[in-house]
Amino acid sequence: MKISEDMVNKHGLRFKESAVIFDENEPADQMYLILSGKVGIHKKVKEAFKLLIELKEGDMFGEMALVDRKPRSARAIAKTDVLLFAITESVFYNLIQTNPSFSLKMVKMLSSRLRETNQTIASLLKGDRKNIVTSALITFAQTRGEQEDGQYKVHLAAFMKWAILRVGLEHADLVSAINLLVKDKMVEQPKNDPSHILIRETFFKYTLDQ
Repeated sequence: MKISEDMVNKHGLRFKESAVIFDENEPADQMYLILSGKVGIHKKVKEAFKLLIELKEGDMFGEMALVDRKPRSARAIAKTDVLLFAITESVFYNLIQTNPSFSLKMVKMLSSRLRETNQTIASLLKGDRKNIVTSALITFAQTRGEQEDGQYKVHLAAFMKWAILRVGLEHADLVSAINLLVKDKMVEQPKNDPSHILIRETFFKYTLDQ
């Protein structure tokens, strides 16, 4: 897709390094082609923004807002001084219908972006595995645990099998997180019965207050 100087003068946008190009949940009416510089796409996780991907000259971003007409799903920040070419909805659909090379580039870009985002999300999940496993333990204990004397008894193997299918973590990650919970004395794994985990009812209140 060739961009003439006249087109840049008409539709070009410049942002200084660290400037927010658009924010998460903002309404959207255009996507962007990077003519120069780098852009970071960030997603809010809890109270902090995590970098999902860094884009460079020739890359496009912001396209999903035009496809599904929903607010921005992430924040875009200029990693350097950048020059962008803005593509409105009408121009976008015209290019899709009349420019096969543009359509092919869009398909390849979306496929690659999805793969990279999935890998990043998986990494984020692993980094927060203690909290994820804590939440999963609460759910499992309340629905499948044995309640007695102010605590829940959870069969470890049954929980592991259940959690692997539901929380997106591998067996080793689950074991590591459970070991951390035991070490921090948030749950108990009896030495005479290591096949079970004991969860006191106070554990539920503690986690809800965090």
